[in-house]
Amino acid sequence: MKTFYERLGIKRYINAHDTYTIYGGSRISKESMLAMEEASKHFTDIFEMQRVLGEKIAEMTHNEGAFITNGAAGGLKLAAAVCMVEGSDYLYSQLPDTKGAKNEIIVIRSQRNVYDVAIRGAGATIVEIGNADRTSPYELEGKINEKTAAVFYFLASIYAKSALPLKEVIEIAHKKGVPVVVDAAAQLPPVENLWELTAMGVDLAIFSGGKTLCGPQDSGLILGKKSFIRDCIKFGAPVNGICRDSKTSREAMAGLFVALEQYLLLDQQAEYTRLEKMALRLGEVFEEIGLEAKLVPHGPVGQIYPRIFGKCLGEGQALEITAAMKEQRIYIGCDPLENSIFISPLNLNECELEQVEQALRRAI
Repeated sequence: MKTFYERLGIKRYINAHDTYTIYGGSRISKESMLAMEEASKHFTDIFEMQRVLGEKIAEMTHNEGAFITNGAAGGLKLAAAVCMVEGSDYLYSQLPDTKGAKNEIIVIRSQRNVYDVAIRGAGATIVEIGNADRTSPYELEGKINEKTAAVFYFLASIYAKSALPLKEVIEIAHKKGVPVVVDAAAQLPPVENLWELTAMGVDLAIFSGGKTLCGPQDSGLILGKKSFIRDCIKFGAPVNGICRDSKTSREAMAGLFVALEQYLLLDQQAEYTRLEKMALRLGEVFEEIGLEAKLVPHGPVGQIYPRIFGKCLGEGQALEITAAMKEQRIYIGCDPLENSIFISPLNLNECELEQVEQALRRAI
């Protein structure tokens, strides 16, 4: 009997690159799928489900409150709206028209990225501070005014070089009565980020549900202060308004909740060791086919998990190998500037690991 993909003629790939949305994120566990199936069979009050799951998630993650969204980008949009309207039903009903509301959100220039469009999607105006070389504390202090709704901080190692430290951003913003929202979409592991960011003083921290949490791809999590989470519930979908399109199904909520339960029980050190063994095994194949192998103990934005890099010798060889692997329906990473390929074992099982090994040999 043909599989779903085979029946429709859709190609299936092995994801040896990372938990990127364009590949479908990560794998959902059997337990999460069972919870989603069970949730799909019965109707419920979505507001009650959000409230109950939020309270339990807050307790599990040592936070004041929690809200499930339809992804980190949906969380950014809702957080922007919540910060701008400050609990006003009328102002929220007018969005994206921000007349009468605080409509400026400060973002460090070196942290601007493709996801901050979600902030503008709520109607906010992004105000930049800093430059490619550095960001000074006085720039943040000077930009905060009566129109400032929040400071949004994108927590990724690739944005850190010329940004202010998060702790300093929190101190300056809070001194002026301005909340700080952190996009930590891909910042797991370490698992401690689920509570250490808010313990530091972050008002809202946003995580993707479909990456290393291994929940549904279209799920996300907002953690933070009770007052802000209360407004997330008040204005978030299925409430009508600018965030109605960020609807989260009961199935996705159930799946994410179970995924989070499992993630919190996971032995993080044992998981790192398991992934490291897979990466080192691939490193042996890299050396065998003439590449210089190097283990890197972190993900693309600073997460704590191993990846294996292979430095190519021939000019343009990295791009050629990447293309050859894709022809074999395997996604791997490529750094053309360094002429390197790289693989993350995050989404590989034992069978797929062997397929990747064989495909690498064929690619050369």
